[in-house]
Amino acid sequence: MTPRLATFSVFVVNGAMIGTWVAHIPWLQDHLGISKATLGLCLLCMAAGALVSMPLTGHILDGRSSASVTRVAALVFCLMLPLPLLATSPYMLGAILFVFGASNGAMDVSMNAHGVAVERTLSKPIMSSLHGGWSLGGFLAAGLVAIAAAAGVDPRLESLVVGLALWVSALWVTRHLGSASAHSEARSGFARPSRAVLLIGGLCFLAMMTEGAIGDWSGIYLRHTTGASAAAAATAFTGFSLGMAVARLGGDLLNEHLGAPTLVRGGMALVTLALGGVLLIGQTVPAVIGFAVCGLGIANAVPLLFSAAGRLDPPGPSLAATFTIGYTGFIVGPPLIGLLADRFGLPKTLGLLVLAALAVAALAGRATASKPTMSSPDGELPTVVPEREVAIQ
Repeated sequence: MTPRLATFSVFVVNGAMIGTWVAHIPWLQDHLGISKATLGLCLLCMAAGALVSMPLTGHILDGRSSASVTRVAALVFCLMLPLPLLATSPYMLGAILFVFGASNGAMDVSMNAHGVAVERTLSKPIMSSLHGGWSLGGFLAAGLVAIAAAAGVDPRLESLVVGLALWVSALWVTRHLGSASAHSEARSGFARPSRAVLLIGGLCFLAMMTEGAIGDWSGIYLRHTTGASAAAAATAFTGFSLGMAVARLGGDLLNEHLGAPTLVRGGMALVTLALGGVLLIGQTVPAVIGFAVCGLGIANAVPLLFSAAGRLDPPGPSLAATFTIGYTGFIVGPPLIGLLADRFGLPKTLGLLVLAALAVAALAGRATASKPTMSSPDGELPTVVPEREVAIQ
C-alpha cells in the first residue's frame, strides 16, 4: 500500500466515523427526548473538545512526525464511536461529546497535515481526492445506518460493530503512511496567525460551517419539517456525502483544468441555489436531491483552501491555525443552528447558510488563485507565485 492510498484510507475511516455518528443524531434526539436547543448545546460540547485538541495537536505536529500523530489519533478516535449513543441524559451526552470532539479534532488536524506532506512529495494536487475518501466513508457509513434502521437493528449495536471494524482498519492502514511529514525541524511554538492564514481560515470557517450544519441538521430537517421516516431521514446525509464524494474524487482533475478559483466560486454558487431550493420547496424527495447537489458544490472548497494553507511557511503552525479557525465553523456552526432553530424555525435558520455560501464564492479567489510561499513577519499577505507556475512545479 502506497502512502497516498494509506492516507486516503485514513480519511475514509474518519468519514465513516462521522457519517455513522451524524446519521444516528435523529434517533438519539428522539431517544433522549430533548429539544433542538438542548441538542445544540450538547453538540457545542463536542465543539469545545475539538477546540481544545486542535491547537495542541498542531503544536505537537510542529515537532513530531505527522504519520505517528495520525496513527495515535486514529486509533483513539475509533474507540469512541459507540459512546454517544450510550448516553442516558443530556449532561452525560455533553460530557461524552467533549471527549468525542477532542479525539476527532486531533485526528482531523493530523491526517490533513499528513495529506499536505504527501501532496508535496508527489508534486501534484491530491487534497480533493483525499477529502473524497472522507466523503466516501461518510456516504457508506450513513447508508449502512439507513439499512440497519430499516432492518430494526439497535443503533447502539450497529455503532459498536462499525467502530470495532474501523479500529482494525485504522490499525492496518496507519502502518503504511510513509515517511513524509509536515513537521518542522525546529519548533516555532505558538504564534499569532498571519493575515494570509486569517483570510484562508475565515473562508474555511464559512465553508465548513455550511458543511457541518447541513451534515448535522439535514436529517432532522427531513424528519421534522418534511415528515420523513427515520430511515428516510438518514438518507439526507447519505445523499450529501455521495455528492461530496463524487465531486472530490474528480476534484484534482477539475482543479488542473479549471483552476482553484473557478472551482471554489462555481461550487459555492451551486450550494446557494441548491440549498435555497430545498428550503423553498420543503418536500422530502427534492430535499434529498438538493442536499446531494449541495455536496457536489461544497466538496472542493475546503480541500483547496487547506492546500493553500499548506503552502504557507512554516507549515505546521500555519496548518494548525487554519484547521482551528476552519473547524470552529464546522463544529460551532451546528450547535448555533440548533439554538436559533428553536426560536426562528429550522428552515429560516438554515437560510443563513445561503449567505455564508455566497460570501465564500465572492472572496475565495484571493486565497486560492496563487501559491503563498512565505508569511511576512508583520502579518502581511505573502509573496505569491502565479497559479500556472504552481501547476508545473
